[in-house]
Amino acid sequence: MLDAALLFFINVLWAAAYPMARFAIQGGVPSVTLAWARWAIAMLLLPLFARFVLRVPLSLPRADLLRALALGATALGLVHILVFVGLKYTTAVDATLLLAGEPLVMALMSALLLRERMTRQAAWGMILGFVGAYLLINRGLLPPLHQGSTLWGNLLVAASVLIEGTGTVLSRGLTRRHSGIVVLFWESVGATIALALPAYLFWTSAPTVPSVSALGAVLYLGAVNSAFCYAVWFVLMERHHVGNMGVFIFVQPVVGTLMGVLWLKEPLGIYTALGAAMVLTGVWLATRSTVEEVIPAKSLLRSR
Repeated sequence: MLDAALLFFINVLWAAAYPMARFAIQGGVPSVTLAWARWAIAMLLLPLFARFVLRVPLSLPRADLLRALALGATALGLVHILVFVGLKYTTAVDATLLLAGEPLVMALMSALLLRERMTRQAAWGMILGFVGAYLLINRGLLPPLHQGSTLWGNLLVAASVLIEGTGTVLSRGLTRRHSGIVVLFWESVGATIALALPAYLFWTSAPTVPSVSALGAVLYLGAVNSAFCYAVWFVLMERHHVGNMGVFIFVQPVVGTLMGVLWLKEPLGIYTALGAAMVLTGVWLATRSTVEEVIPAKSLLRSR
């Protein structure tokens, strides 16, 4: 149950990622520069977590080190560029729906690449979670109509979802052999290196002085979302199927909707309530599946 609670908790924290990113961008931080900064912060913090909490060395065999760097450059680095560019050519609803499909990609790739089969409970949780997220995002059965072509933007966002979901599954393959925190550290190094030049170009194209609040948002994204949340996710990947874990991602639209209802006084419609109920039911089924997994359990803070 502790692992399920941690998965729920980090997805609540992840739900604030997009509002924080928008806050930082509006405060003067270019989008790709923001992506670089959050992984640079994580790259600096993760060795402290590895050294003083888990007490594991940061070394990896050469082949796995290169694989981790490549995964970081693509699944954590390139993905941000695809999303930010794609968002310029599509609608927020289309992009959010596509991004909500990442757990489905993770479950499929986990079965194809790692031969990890989801339990029946987790599969039903995945279906309920996706349908519930769809209702939450659309606020109804049909998406709102919009004008203009969004094909190019949708393709870029869909490519980012495919790359990130596949990268997560391949990272799971590495965490079978090594500490998740070490794998994440080297992936953050790969992301920081891959994003360095694009981040510099974005910064110099329109140099501004970020506001103090924008810098605070960058710090949140780096320390909380990229370092802490991803660290917990990667450590849990050592002992749980990625497909079962992915169902918890559907918590994010529920939290986002709840924020809108409580803070922005948005109406709580029937489809919003139904979607939230379906997502939470799906997460509950995934929680039961996670608890019943027969993968050898290791304490989150166990020394190696």
